Amino acid sequence: MTSTNALNVDGPADGEPRFVPTERQLAVYEALRQTPADGISLVGYGGAMGGGKTRAIAELAIDTALAFPGTNVLVARQHYSNLQTTTMRQLFDSLPARLIVDRQRSSPPWVALRDAAWPSGVRSTIHFRHLTEWTGLGSEQYGAVFIDEAGEVAEDAARMLLTRLRHPAQPQRWFVAASNPWPGWFERWFARRELDEDALAAANGRIVYVPARIADNPHLPPQYAAQQRALQPGEWVSRFIEGRFDAFEGLVYRHFDAQRHRWDAPLPPFARYIGGLDFGGQAPRDHYTAGVVAGLTSRQAPCGPNILVRMGEFEDRGPGVTERLEQWQREWRRKLGPIQWCADRSQSAWIDHQRRLGQPVRPSKGGPDSVNWGVSLVQQRLNGDPPSAYYSPSMTSFPERMLDYHWEQTAEGQTPRPVKRNDDLLDADRYMHELAIEGRSSSRLIITTPRRGHAAR
Repeated sequence: MTSTNALNVDGPADGEPRFVPTERQLAVYEALRQTPADGISLVGYGGAMGGGKTRAIAELAIDTALAFPGTNVLVARQHYSNLQTTTMRQLFDSLPARLIVDRQRSSPPWVALRDAAWPSGVRSTIHFRHLTEWTGLGSEQYGAVFIDEAGEVAEDAARMLLTRLRHPAQPQRWFVAASNPWPGWFERWFARRELDEDALAAANGRIVYVPARIADNPHLPPQYAAQQRALQPGEWVSRFIEGRFDAFEGLVYRHFDAQRHRWDAPLPPFARYIGGLDFGGQAPRDHYTAGVVAGLTSRQAPCGPNILVRMGEFEDRGPGVTERLEQWQREWRRKLGPIQWCADRSQSAWIDHQRRLGQPVRPSKGGPDSVNWGVSLVQQRLNGDPPSAYYSPSMTSFPERMLDYHWEQTAEGQTPRPVKRNDDLLDADRYMHELAIEGRSSSRLIITTPRRGHAAR
């Protein structure tokens, strides 16, 4: 049976198979649970092969049918033959026979579920459809739609299914699409966030993207990722092993590699600590307030001096975000000792506020060329052989932001600029790099171990 705590459904009976969700699968459940009353959630679950997407779709379909008695659920894929041998097989392997009250095997197939505690005559139905011919869906009503391998599906089919989310038994409407990194509507809707999310939020809706990673699926063979890296070409690895959507087209940091630039060794001795800050607003949909803290290695470090190792990240917004940032800064000061910060010079009020708190904050360079200049500072460290900048594995948002940082499309002859969307963490990182070029010959402060250990949050 399924793990249903996230949807407030009873767990499995004794002797029935139990689904233990991965961290990423639980994130999908949580995203759906947070759907506003009488609202809609669009959730994209995608990325690397082997991330557990098909299993998640099957389990979600069962749990949704049980969470909303009387609802209609659609499980779809481009071709029925593929749906039948993957998602449908997984669903029926997980579905206890005691819940099945009726089933149609002929086209179009469906299965009806009923919990013994429900009122007489109430049952939920899970429908299975291919989407090569989707125009006939115009008269259907669903409470939830789950699309497996959404990269195969036409955008018009996906849009049609959005209009079908109106079943009265399910006040929270759910649209979940799972996909590997193919270009198309899934990439634009979820990875690139090109839908009008402000308009959707005003209509009680939300969009959530949950990346799927090989490392999050404990059911894969132990050496699965390493073997695929050895067997597949570089672009295939970038997309299907690392889960990178459109990894190279217009990417600002083309040489960033989530594996090559990750610092997995014990932390070395540092000469000094630096950080970058970017201040957002207090509203839930304002720009993020962001921070990055790093160490610059000393001459005693086995890797040599002046290697930048990022150790912590902060990215949050909404009421109270300023206090949460300050708490984050205090925690890192207790761990490391003195930290020099750099922040956007245009945010002078926040810089003054930080200084009143005793934080040494220097304004960034600023000016019309400052963004590209700062990007070049980051690129120089990334592009070296070996690199001279890394990030800690505990920084889960940082690699995703690096892989999604693209140049805007500008007219010929204009200076390119990075897209101003979800760039706050990387802005903070860019400001921090301005401090990294200062005092390279100085090792006035040698710290071999942080005051309270060096584990990140």
